[in-house]
Amino acid sequence: MPSSMLDERRTRAHPSDWVVIVPGGSPDTLTEPAESTTTVPQVQPETRAPGLRPRLPAGVATAFRDATSRLMPMVGVACMMAVWLSVVTGGHPLLALGLATPHFVAYQGTSAEQVRFVMNDGWGQTAAVPGALLVDWRAGQAESPLRLTMGNPAVEPEVEQASVDGSKIDALRYRSAWSGIDVVLRTMPGGSASNMIVQPGVDSSVIEMEYVGATALTVDPAGHLHVQYAGGEWIDGTPESWQDGPAGREPVASSYELRGGNRFGFTVGSYDPSRPLVVDPPSQRGF
Repeated sequence: MPSSMLDERRTRAHPSDWVVIVPGGSPDTLTEPAESTTTVPQVQPETRAPGLRPRLPAGVATAFRDATSRLMPMVGVACMMAVWLSVVTGGHPLLALGLATPHFVAYQGTSAEQVRFVMNDGWGQTAAVPGALLVDWRAGQAESPLRLTMGNPAVEPEVEQASVDGSKIDALRYRSAWSGIDVVLRTMPGGSASNMIVQPGVDSSVIEMEYVGATALTVDPAGHLHVQYAGGEWIDGTPESWQDGPAGREPVASSYELRGGNRFGFTVGSYDPSRPLVVDPPSQRGF
């Protein structure tokens, strides 16, 4: 081999330069290698006969229809009640149904009762005034509202808990509604609850309240206080009392005690007098 060929730079052959010699044939008979091809399978789109739709099993379809037939009347009744409540009360129907929590707002008007804050529960308004709460209060009403009095008639309600902008008030505090006892009024779905916080060493029996304007006070077997008055019936739920201890909330037995006329207080079971005691009678409207 000539040296020029040996010195020639080696290069990689390109596939197009390859030839194939067929055995038994002449070198002049050349065949080109077949191009490698890859066959991609074609996926046919799924077809469905026109007018046919998937169907639920017969049992499932029947159960669905039965559930729908039972649910629709309930939905209709709920919608009608919501509309009726909004028309009758002029308030938010979800509040009246107990599905939303009301709020106190600062009262901007003037009133003979010295109203400081007002809460609308969807049925009516409760007003916070010095030393008392007014049930079913309305601005400019001719008749006197039902009044729930505390021990100190001059104690002013203060904002205890409110939204950042102060437009929605969730809790008010009456400091020293009785000597050594504060009242924190908290809103809850359907109404409010009055947490009476008895300081250590204070006798809880000094708590005495009066529903001025009521016609009768009774306690039912479940422990609810029923207040009859011209506007209907007001119900205070069974009181829940407790003390906070190392293991959390410790329940204390308590019940209403009628004290003649429209006055009432609480009978409280044994508790640790060295720690604060909370007496909580929730309020709600009777129907």
